Amino acid sequence: MSTTPVYTSPFTGTVVTPTDVSYSALSLSSNTPLYWPSIVNQAIGELPATRIIDVTPVATTYSVSSNTTTTFTLTGVNLTSVFTAGATIQFNGGVISTIYTVVNSTYTSSNTVVTFSAALSSGTVLTSVVLALKVALPEADQGTVGADILFRNLGSVSFLVTDYTGANAIAINSGISKYFYLQNNATSAGQWGNVTFGAGTSSADALTLAGAGLTVVNGQLAVTQNIADITSVPTLTDSSRGVTYNWNSGVANVALPNVSSLSKGWFIAFRNNGTGTLTFTPAYPQLINGTSSISTNPGDSGYIFYDASSNGFITVGWTTPYNVVFTAETYDVDAISGNTLNLTANAPIIQTYIAQSGTRANTLAVTLPAITQLYILVNNTNQSGYNITFQNTGSSQAPLALTTGNIYTLLSDGEFLYILNSSSSSTFKAINGNAGAPSYSFLNDNSTGMYLQGTGILGLSANGNEMIDINNTNTSAPVVTINARVAANLISGGTF
Repeated sequence: MSTTPVYTSPFTGTVVTPTDVSYSALSLSSNTPLYWPSIVNQAIGELPATRIIDVTPVATTYSVSSNTTTTFTLTGVNLTSVFTAGATIQFNGGVISTIYTVVNSTYTSSNTVVTFSAALSSGTVLTSVVLALKVALPEADQGTVGADILFRNLGSVSFLVTDYTGANAIAINSGISKYFYLQNNATSAGQWGNVTFGAGTSSADALTLAGAGLTVVNGQLAVTQNIADITSVPTLTDSSRGVTYNWNSGVANVALPNVSSLSKGWFIAFRNNGTGTLTFTPAYPQLINGTSSISTNPGDSGYIFYDASSNGFITVGWTTPYNVVFTAETYDVDAISGNTLNLTANAPIIQTYIAQSGTRANTLAVTLPAITQLYILVNNTNQSGYNITFQNTGSSQAPLALTTGNIYTLLSDGEFLYILNSSSSSTFKAINGNAGAPSYSFLNDNSTGMYLQGTGILGLSANGNEMIDINNTNTSAPVVTINARVAANLISGGTF
């Protein structure tokens, strides 16, 4: 092995290198070692370690087919020579920016499967990665203590600086400059110190500082909002901080994490972009907005914050639906293409159905969102056989049919629809009722009144018991049954 000549300054007594190249530009498209200017062989492609190097990383993006907490698969490429056991790897792209140590890698069926010693950011799903390329410092034992190199990252992705052996990787992020100086040259790896140049409130090792709610843009810290489009209920933890969950399914309940596991300032955002009520429930006895849970309807959005002072949660930007706003819409059934009408995204409270041309031949099936709501439904088609059916999305309940000329007042509990009353312009219709709870009763006595015992059978009850049964199911032989003694006060003969 050749040794770099060592010279001593007659002015300071310190060691100086015999050759000093001041500046070079490096387009980094592959892992690149540097060599001291005094021994570099540029004829075979070796690059000198100049005092200042402007580096522009040009990396290749690889598709990721799947990943778990410690492994992932790179599709269509053999990278086992890069992902060697013990190698340290940093990812650019996705949300992973930490340096990981490789346990092993295998190449099977055109795919590279890599296993790491630590989890790749729990819950993260990558679609692609850009491997951070490496620049290896020159052999320390061929240099003199005090030799220095300044790297400037002019590219859009980070790269790594390692010692000569490929160990002790230091990331240089986009827009960042780092100054390396040789402290010990006893071995080929040596010991290098480094200082980040241009450090300030927005650029001090930004990639290291980035985390939940923070990212790096052009080498500087920036606020970010990671959007998670979900159709299954997520498990929320302290690492969920800063994530916006966009719900795209039906009725669901999301459990908020126990506040004992959260750091101060924890928050998430949400949007109910689904078709049903999305409920957020803290761990008992913790509260959100002073209650045990909140229910959000499709279209609702807001932030949920951990409130350390109350040991619970509060919402910001979500409006609790205290006041009912009566929205209304008129639908021409003849102008609707097909036999279905999906109102899960926006279902007005008052819905009036008309028929302008009288051309519809089949029943119109209307799908309502799976939310708690009150509806007034009017069938003003004025056409014989123009029935309209209503059903909550995902409900097992049979559709309710609204015939022409009738009005339903419905209550939805998110799954089932309940008819509060049915009427038209000239009649009023109630539920069947029974003797204990007649359909027509009184404010001061709701167990006395009139009800429908069965088709063609009218019942009158008092104090919860049937007193008179008026049965005309056989029109040729109607029967009135009195289940009580009849006192004929004005008829001679007394009691019957």
